[in-house]
Amino acid sequence: MLTAGVLGVIPARLSSQRLPDKPLHSIAGRPLIEWVWRRVVHFGLFDTVVIATDSARVAEVARAFGASVEMTRDDHPSGTDRVAEVARRAEYAAFGTIVNVQGDEPFVTREHLRVAVELVRDGGWDAGTVATPIATADEWREPSVVKVVRADDGAALYFSRAPVPFNRDAEPGPDDFASGLYLRHVGIYSYRRDALLRWVALPESPLEHIEKLEQLRPLAAGIRMGVAVGAPAEGGVDTPADAARAEHILSNMHRTQEALA
Repeated sequence: MLTAGVLGVIPARLSSQRLPDKPLHSIAGRPLIEWVWRRVVHFGLFDTVVIATDSARVAEVARAFGASVEMTRDDHPSGTDRVAEVARRAEYAAFGTIVNVQGDEPFVTREHLRVAVELVRDGGWDAGTVATPIATADEWREPSVVKVVRADDGAALYFSRAPVPFNRDAEPGPDDFASGLYLRHVGIYSYRRDALLRWVALPESPLEHIEKLEQLRPLAAGIRMGVAVGAPAEGGVDTPADAARAEHILSNMHRTQEALA
């Protein structure tokens, strides 16, 4: 029997091309994956939080800082496939809502996680995710920033690394970016259990293969994904420049907390 419980899974793999050994990359004295895990656990939104990995190195580090770890296969094409392997296990089979918090999002917010859960648990969507407004043309053009275009009802129409929506007649300016049409995807997914299992049973779609974006697989197959628009937040860590930015922010946060203690 399914419950209203929420399972949070943080998938972590080492084979990142742009930032080698990304989950273990040290930022302000802690591995990146630890910052994500501590933040998610602190919010208290999920009944259970686990790190899912195929790496013994990641597992060892994660267990050392107190995380629950599930070892997974090493041939998963996406984080969602890894999440589904965990969700199928007997000890998690009763959870009706599963949330994938990507392991490179150390600044994920409580509000973003909350609305992602509500899209599925209360809103009736097959899956849910979050976006925030894009502020500048540089951000819009950057391939490491994943863009999402929504339908009038909030459904995801398309995700891309390309600058979309594309303004045919002119470079978008401040008024365009204030319109709510230019959105940056945040690395959070929530799923109904049945939708998650359907998603991972699908073959990789041609669009997913081209863009290297797993969320295009369910869209191509007609799985409906709601997109909540939240307040701007710091982006994830995908490149060395992102890691340097996160180092600066987290180091300053730590010094501020020490000063207030």
